[in-house]
Amino acid sequence: MDETLGVLAHHGGLIVARPELTVGILRAVSRPTGLELELEARRPLDRRTAAERQADIRAGGPPATPAPRRLLPQYDEGLHLRVGRLDGDGRAHWEFATRSSSSSGDPAGGVHGPSLQMTVRMPPLFDTVSLVLAWPEIGFPETVVELPLPDRAAVDRGTVSVWDAPVRATPPPAGLHYRDDDIPAVEPDPETGRIVAPPQVLSRSGEAVVVLTRLTEIGDALSFELGCLATVGIPHEMSLIPGASVAVVHDGEATWVRSHRAAASGGDRSFEAIAEYTVARPAGDVLRLLISWPAAGLPDACVDLPLIP
Repeated sequence: MDETLGVLAHHGGLIVARPELTVGILRAVSRPTGLELELEARRPLDRRTAAERQADIRAGGPPATPAPRRLLPQYDEGLHLRVGRLDGDGRAHWEFATRSSSSSGDPAGGVHGPSLQMTVRMPPLFDTVSLVLAWPEIGFPETVVELPLPDRAAVDRGTVSVWDAPVRATPPPAGLHYRDDDIPAVEPDPETGRIVAPPQVLSRSGEAVVVLTRLTEIGDALSFELGCLATVGIPHEMSLIPGASVAVVHDGEATWVRSHRAAASGGDRSFEAIAEYTVARPAGDVLRLLISWPAAGLPDACVDLPLIP
């Protein structure tokens, strides 16, 4: 997790939708040190049964016709989606992913095909960027997408350390009733939605901080990601993925939400965790959360998150 709070650079959503592949922006943050993009790429769902797939593999199957290369080198080391940018002369500068993960998708009869999630860091870019995407091996052609970006002044003005950024948390109201959410929310496709809140600090002490890294609206659901950072060791079992707990506050009730994806790391002197959640979109234009992290010395606190229209 980056300890510098950057500026929302793009509101996300699908930027490419082709038969071979869809690509959407999960997160886009501009800092004076560079532009960080988190992308989700999905391939079509393979509706063949396992037996049919094996039969096609034994038979050699019809391979995808490779897409032509104009901007990519004739031979390169990539096997998945490549991401880069065009300079003023139209030359492509390709970037390696700093983090990536993949999923094989749902079995036959499901909804999702194979997916790839990747984070790419680019040099400082302002005003606009010509983003170039390519995956010739599956027939996905080189595609250029123009993305508007904040200007340099806005990025300089809005970038601040997570240890110095404003915190709008308040103590929880008296008489708040707590309960567990016993119905896990269905995980939506966040790359199809719209980011409705900028990165911000939700709760902080001298040794720990909880940051909202993304809040995305997808239909009648909200998907959000929280980053937790402590400068002291937090006793934990990695299988439990500890960190801050989060609840949605509404009508005097706080409903604890379970994450559907989480990871953590740390040792004796530091701790870091990241977790994703899905909740129903509130009727109004404000999502009220309660943040609790007693293991890091953070008391319960409420924060109101206005949803950008």
